[in-house]
Amino acid sequence: MSLPGLVSVAGTNDSPQAPSSHATLPAGEQPPDSYAMLKAAMAADSSVVPENTGASGEDVEGEGEDLQPSTVVELRETEHEVGEHGESDEHGEHGEESFGEIVLHHLTSLSAVELPSFRRFTSSIPLDKLQFSVLGIDMSITKPVLFLWMAALIVLLAFTLSFRGGRLMRNKFAQLLEVYVLFIRNEVVYPNLGEKDGRRLLPFLLTVFFFILACNLLGLIPWGSTATGNVNVTAGLAIVAFIAIQGQGIRKHGVLGHFKGMLPSGLPTFVIPIMIPVEIVGTFAKPFALCIRLFANMVAGHAVIIVLLVLIIQGGFLIAPLPVAGVLFISMLELFVAHLQAFIFTILTTLFISMALHPGH
Repeated sequence: MSLPGLVSVAGTNDSPQAPSSHATLPAGEQPPDSYAMLKAAMAADSSVVPENTGASGEDVEGEGEDLQPSTVVELRETEHEVGEHGESDEHGEHGEESFGEIVLHHLTSLSAVELPSFRRFTSSIPLDKLQFSVLGIDMSITKPVLFLWMAALIVLLAFTLSFRGGRLMRNKFAQLLEVYVLFIRNEVVYPNLGEKDGRRLLPFLLTVFFFILACNLLGLIPWGSTATGNVNVTAGLAIVAFIAIQGQGIRKHGVLGHFKGMLPSGLPTFVIPIMIPVEIVGTFAKPFALCIRLFANMVAGHAVIIVLLVLIIQGGFLIAPLPVAGVLFISMLELFVAHLQAFIFTILTTLFISMALHPGH
């Protein structure tokens, strides 16, 4: 605001007039500051309203035009309301993003391994230095890779220590393993493959079952991770199953006999061109279904548990009992799902191998 405008406003309200900006000043005296004089005029008469002046005392456009007090009050109330809504919206968006980031971090974090800590609830070991590629192929060691190795080591040690010397060790854990082995052999492998082919393929199918089961159970341990919750892991398992299915069919019937056996016998000639692409799609759809089914089921359960845990943290102690009960229930359900998904992957792989070995059936 300029000094002439201030003088005119102050004069209309019988307040002390400020010296004009054109008045001659004594030597050595500095010209008065316009913003300081504006504050003095407002203190003398509350009805005097500053011109469009910002918070920093600088004039904005529309200089020289006076605003009525009621207009300024309305503008200030509007600005206050907009500021409150803006802050609340920003806070809401930030809270929502934080909630989503927490869930996504625990589901997709690959570059660090969380460990318990005495000073804090958790601490993490970064894996950035273990990222490398070979011939353009990413061979980085990530968290799913570490838990894959851990699951393989657990399965290896469990059977090595429980069946030393080719004999079953008479302890509780060895007897538990025997129950699993007998169930897979007598209820899954032999009924679908027969005893001859089943005995030959039993080690492979048992390895698939126990490896997936170990990966699933590691995710239920605090600070653990489910390797099968990563689609790359389940895709690798599906590729192994696909190779086993096609390999067994080619081994028994030969290359031409295997692919010829994909078509049902007795089809009319005009139907064969239609069935060939259908059978090709079905050949690749089987491992794809194995991959997505295992991945989706393992991710879904852990996502629900993480959401309930975040609700406990953000909701406070008043609503904590309900999420805690939900976490306990889902955790018990996940223990069942871990076994169920290992069983489903194994029995479907067995059925697909049986279809390749016996196409007529």
